[in-house]
Amino acid sequence: MTTINGPKLTRQRYRGLVYGIAAIAILGLLAGLALDQHLLGSVVYMVGAWFGGGIAVGAPVWTDRTLQDERDYELHNRASGLLVGITMVVGLSVLPALYVLDAGDIVEISGVVSGVVFTLSALFLLYGVCFGIVKRQY
Repeated sequence: MTTINGPKLTRQRYRGLVYGIAAIAILGLLAGLALDQHLLGSVVYMVGAWFGGGIAVGAPVWTDRTLQDERDYELHNRASGLLVGITMVVGLSVLPALYVLDAGDIVEISGVVSGVVFTLSALFLLYGVCFGIVKRQY
């Protein structure tokens, strides 16, 4: 196996490269949407997502340097927990009110809102399954 040696790939460069590619991909998608070039924006996004994801997964395998450690894992766990918590609080606060307002014919829940509700519900169910799998492994 070939390893990446020397000072070329540091933790900072690794993070900058992965996050920079992700930022370019997202900005490319948004620019494509804003300029009514949906296909081009989607292509830029997909190429960036696959390229950045490939580097994020492959670089720690190909290098003999430590690109992630306990601090990164702890930050990831705390950020993930915060994201899930905030989304849960907002969802539990807003969604029941939306359905009550919809039942009272004050607002109408559109297809987009239904899609968001379905997506968030599926995401929380998936998180619960993943949490259960990880908990059983430990």
